[in-house]
Amino acid sequence: MRQRLGPVKTPDETAAPPSAEMRPADHRAALDAIERAWTSIAPLQGARLRDAIRSTPEDEWRGRPRILLALAASHRSVGSRSRSAALPWFRGVAKAIDADPAMSLEVRAGYHVHLAATLRTLGNLVVAHEHLEVARTMIETDTTESISSRISLSASFSLQLGLIRIHYGEYDQAQFALGLAGGLASEHLSLAERVECLSALAHVAMLLGDFRLADEHLAAATTLAEGTELMTSSFGALAQITRLQLALDRGQPGGIPELIDDVRQATRGNDWEAHGWFAEAHAYLEEGRFIEVLDLLARITRLLDAFTGRPTLAAAVASLRAETMRCLQQPQEARRLAAPLVATARHIQCPARVLALVHLAAGEPEAALDALEPCLVLGDLHSERTMPHVHAVVAAAHLALGDTARADIAFDRALLAAGRNDSRWMFATLQDDVLKHLLDRAAHRDQPEAIRTTLERLLGSSVGAVPRLDEPLSDRELVIVRHLATGQTLGQIGSQLFISVNTVKSHVRSIYRKLQASSRREAMTRVRELGLHVDD
Repeated sequence: MRQRLGPVKTPDETAAPPSAEMRPADHRAALDAIERAWTSIAPLQGARLRDAIRSTPEDEWRGRPRILLALAASHRSVGSRSRSAALPWFRGVAKAIDADPAMSLEVRAGYHVHLAATLRTLGNLVVAHEHLEVARTMIETDTTESISSRISLSASFSLQLGLIRIHYGEYDQAQFALGLAGGLASEHLSLAERVECLSALAHVAMLLGDFRLADEHLAAATTLAEGTELMTSSFGALAQITRLQLALDRGQPGGIPELIDDVRQATRGNDWEAHGWFAEAHAYLEEGRFIEVLDLLARITRLLDAFTGRPTLAAAVASLRAETMRCLQQPQEARRLAAPLVATARHIQCPARVLALVHLAAGEPEAALDALEPCLVLGDLHSERTMPHVHAVVAAAHLALGDTARADIAFDRALLAAGRNDSRWMFATLQDDVLKHLLDRAAHRDQPEAIRTTLERLLGSSVGAVPRLDEPLSDRELVIVRHLATGQTLGQIGSQLFISVNTVKSHVRSIYRKLQASSRREAMTRVRELGLHVDD
């Protein structure tokens, strides 16, 4: 579909359609230019693209299916809140294809891929998947189109398939499809699609427990989107959700309200809104705002009721509701909710952990171990994000049974696995006295460096020490730090550096994470202690 466009290399190349192309005296020349460039322009400036097309006589474009396809796809752009408005235009494309079955593969398969993307954002996952399968068959069987065009179509197809796989909780398949799209991205996907693909890859990496890879994908998406609003749109929605979830998993309370605002902005009105609310519910659970968690979960359930197919988020909602009832000290209700739930693939949603905690609280450590047996059997295939929690609860159960040897082994495994991602949330679910006992025993054992570091963080023995920068500040981040030290607002910093406020916010989040700071004052104190001379 994009063989005439070439690779989309930077945001500047797609920031705005040239006025000479959009409003020339020769309407046909203008429409030709739009046909060549619409896949790059539509996601960023859908309203402007529609205005440009409508500024030409309708007789000139209503018989051109590529223009109709551009009009349809333009409703899935940055700032668009009415994606259903695309459907009449897609019907126009379908009629044109019916009238000319020999139409190019670029239009025929492109129609199914772009319609699938729109239907997905509207929650119609079943029909979206059906259209993708039609596109797949066309791409694989029609050899009349150029190889480059078929590869471009395959890249867009794989991206949309991967996004639907995420909705269905099929994360290994999603990672494969998204990886294929990402491998073809630099030459065959638009800028918006590349950002969307990296955002999705970051989300899957986080769910599977590879936080470092998730960070890399987030950084790449942010760099690509610089100068655009893609990260605050549906294209960057999964990136914003991932940032919030990583901050919660790492126990970084600083900046959580701002992260929630970013999630709300990026997910509003699209298919990731329920996922955004789910991440927000996790934040409220951490703060002990249990009634607000239950309210959000009810809203998610009502929203998902309009989806077709079986999105995996429904099971995750039930699991989080059970966890919330456990925190509200209603163990019977928590048990009733968690008992019938089945773990998702790789145990990314793992209700057995909730059930095990309920058993522990009821003085039933043997039942807790029985509940976690499927997790232990899954072993290395279990999500690394949730496996440390399994080991921590197993340790607590063995300790309750008086089997300190097994408790120590399980707890060391929890510490080691959690340390890989600097993740701490799983330890907060244990009773305070149990956690303290396990930590004290671990601190008196000869431990490798990785476990000692995790222990220091949990025990607070390094409080007051200057944080070691495992990841140094980049040159651009140092520039931002020096501006922060002057007391400037984020808007003022953006104006001086000629970058958007969202880009400044992204840099600030990265700075806080690297410095282990939760406020500007704390960040400034730590960079001065590190001798970075921010006042120069």
